[in-house]
Amino acid sequence: MNKDYTLHIVESEADIDLFWQYRNKYMLEDIIPNLSEPMSEEGHNWFFSKEYKDTIMEAFYRETAILRIVFFQRNGQNIGFAVYVIYHSEEGKCLVVEFCINDEYRNKGIGTYFFKLLRKHTTKQGAKYYSLNVSNEKNKRFWEKIGFKEAGKDEYGDKVYEYR
Repeated sequence: MNKDYTLHIVESEADIDLFWQYRNKYMLEDIIPNLSEPMSEEGHNWFFSKEYKDTIMEAFYRETAILRIVFFQRNGQNIGFAVYVIYHSEEGKCLVVEFCINDEYRNKGIGTYFFKLLRKHTTKQGAKYYSLNVSNEKNKRFWEKIGFKEAGKDEYGDKVYEYR
């Protein structure tokens, strides 16, 4: 990989709107159809609600533990995105909320490369370790290949994976 692959920090309203388009498509075409267990109608309604979007955007605009969004770009074109929060109060935990590489770029080492770029970027912001949930077996294999290990369960009973 080379300098043609970059992170673009989402800041503008136009980028935020584009992120929500990408995120909703990702949820509908990749996450929901591939979940280990089917999503309930209540869950579906929540993840596509104004309330959910408002909650995420509130975290985007807050003053501490700010939710960050980055686009993964190849030659200036968006080919994926990540959403993360660094919790300095939790010893520098970087919670990876979303991580998506467009389907046509998968299984080519690009996701691994972008995680390394994201790690380099977030380490400068104080990240010490990484935590996430996986939505299906394919995602689990990807994260374990990078070096994530199962590290217990979150408050919802879902498995948590960490990279230290």
